[in-house]
Amino acid sequence: MIPTSPANLTKFVTYLLMLACAISATYWLMRLVQIPGTPNQPSNGISKGLTLYSNQDATAGYALFGSKPLVTENIYLRGVVATSKNPDGSLDGFAIFEIDGKPTNAISVGETIGKGLSLQSIGDESAILLYQGQRLSFKLNKATKDKSDKTSSSNKK
Repeated sequence: MIPTSPANLTKFVTYLLMLACAISATYWLMRLVQIPGTPNQPSNGISKGLTLYSNQDATAGYALFGSKPLVTENIYLRGVVATSKNPDGSLDGFAIFEIDGKPTNAISVGETIGKGLSLQSIGDESAILLYQGQRLSFKLNKATKDKSDKTSSSNKK
């Protein structure tokens, strides 16, 4: 629908240029008044992002998304099997846990369990799980499998 007369053509070009100016002005205005602004680069070069606001702690937000925080008192180390020793001195192998009364399968070092727990390392009679950046240390309970003795089966670092 390009106009054929010179007067209509000049009107069409004028309106087209006005539209381009309005779009350009809107774009640059949005770029200048951008909220939130880009965070300043720290001196060490590592940018950890920007927190806009926080109105509650992380544990209170679990109910909003239908999940519960991890209860370490319900996790017991039931067995450790070291298969080899790495050149750096760490052991490679498997661990067996009991979570909420249900035994897990043999979990190898580096493997993840269903609740977001990852087996970070094992020792002769211990294992370290990683959960949301926290290291949870568990010791093998050599006594009976009595669940009332929680002090020797789980220690949180």
